[in-house]
Amino acid sequence: MSRPLLLVLVLLAPLAAGCIEVPTVRPCPDDTCFPLTNDAFNDLMAQDGAFDVLALASENERLRVRSTMIHEQQGQRGEIHWDVAKDDLADLRSVATRVTLGGNSLIDTELIEGQEQTNVRVGGTWYEGRDASPAYVDPFFDLAQKATENPDGIWPSFAFDTTQLASLSWTITGDAFSSQQVASASNDTHDFIIELMGLTPAIIGIEVYSGDEYEFNLRVTTDDEVEIELQQGLPRMHLAFVPPQESLLTTYGDTHVLIGSVPEGFTSEASLSEIEIHAMPSSGYSAASMRLDADEANLTAADGTWWNFIWVDVGPKGLFSAQDTYYVRTNSTSEFTVAFYDLWAEAWTDQLL
Repeated sequence: MSRPLLLVLVLLAPLAAGCIEVPTVRPCPDDTCFPLTNDAFNDLMAQDGAFDVLALASENERLRVRSTMIHEQQGQRGEIHWDVAKDDLADLRSVATRVTLGGNSLIDTELIEGQEQTNVRVGGTWYEGRDASPAYVDPFFDLAQKATENPDGIWPSFAFDTTQLASLSWTITGDAFSSQQVASASNDTHDFIIELMGLTPAIIGIEVYSGDEYEFNLRVTTDDEVEIELQQGLPRMHLAFVPPQESLLTTYGDTHVLIGSVPEGFTSEASLSEIEIHAMPSSGYSAASMRLDADEANLTAADGTWWNFIWVDVGPKGLFSAQDTYYVRTNSTSEFTVAFYDLWAEAWTDQLL
């Protein structure tokens, strides 16, 4: 039952509201009443883009958006949580994801990046990573682009169509000192709570409930309330690279040649001096190796078995990066694969944490 539930979580969005109309309680010229009247609030909800995360990202140098969607189906409860933040001034971004099904955590990760040092959280453990060629990108636009390219993926549920709520009967309260307003309403199936802030009201919180079966909440924070910090002195995380299975292995006479490359889309660059390539026969032990900044090496064992390594640095000079290509030649009669060892982290690049 986990797969249908996950699909429901991914596809389900807050449901459309019903239609209940009430008269305006008092005049509200230019929608300046505080708190807003029911009609003024519905006018705000009816505007296209009343809540637009990409607009918020364009307007704010520091922004954090958190969302949680909880759904229960056939007695099994599932949850998808996102926490995305950026600090344009510090060139830092944070993306955290948690997916839980039936009480079991399927995904629980966080990545803070944008500078040469990165932090990665897996479950409850933090690690220090690195990116030798950082390129800061606004995470909100980045995720929106990826969602467009891969609509079947799991992406943040940051979109919310407020026009579906524009004809409800709202109870609205306000705190003039903080300029906060809270509006609540219900239809036949759902309860809604919308939180606004500012003299020009802007949505900073959305909550939707449907009994014990469905819950959605979203919260926006900006400016000094957004903090992204890199921790120091953490355990080091290895470069994450698994040699592609489609590596080409051919034979010319008594010489076997394996050819492979770093795939497009690989973005966590590291210095070639920090990475080794190893020839791994079926015995599971390294038969020979070369540090990648050597470019080429010829090694011969006492039994006459020889290995030739070639690394072609196609991408940014001196960095392990996309499109870099490797060749391994040998006269060994044993089947072999390649593996990469991260000297900086003292770990194989394909090992699990």
